[in-house]
Amino acid sequence: MAQYRVEVAQDFKQPVAATFKALSDHDNLSKVLGVPVKRIRDGAPGVNGVGSVRRVGGPLAIEETVVALVANKSIDYKITRGGAPLRNHHGRLDFKALPNAGSQVHWLITFDAPPLIGALIGGVLKIAIGRGLKRID
Repeated sequence: MAQYRVEVAQDFKQPVAATFKALSDHDNLSKVLGVPVKRIRDGAPGVNGVGSVRRVGGPLAIEETVVALVANKSIDYKITRGGAPLRNHHGRLDFKALPNAGSQVHWLITFDAPPLIGALIGGVLKIAIGRGLKRID
């Protein structure tokens, strides 16, 4: 297995609080990822907080669990069900304010996978997230 790293940064015209609100809500992630996303377990604090679980995808869906969240700062999640042959999948979104009253999101995903599959999945994720983030501004 090889380790892969996918990074996408996107600037937004809206302030950090609005960008964070949009991306911390599981129901909005379908627009970003281009596949069905549904919250299946509430977290704390709030339904999309730590411990919340979302199902991502169709028949071969994975489940991701939010493992850390600091409002308007960061969201960490990991795959907790499905996802083979990916291993050790971890995602992190970092939010920061820009001088023009806008915001920036830096999305980092790391995972282990067999070489050919990992490169393919990494490339698809980078393109899909890059395109999808543009849909929420």
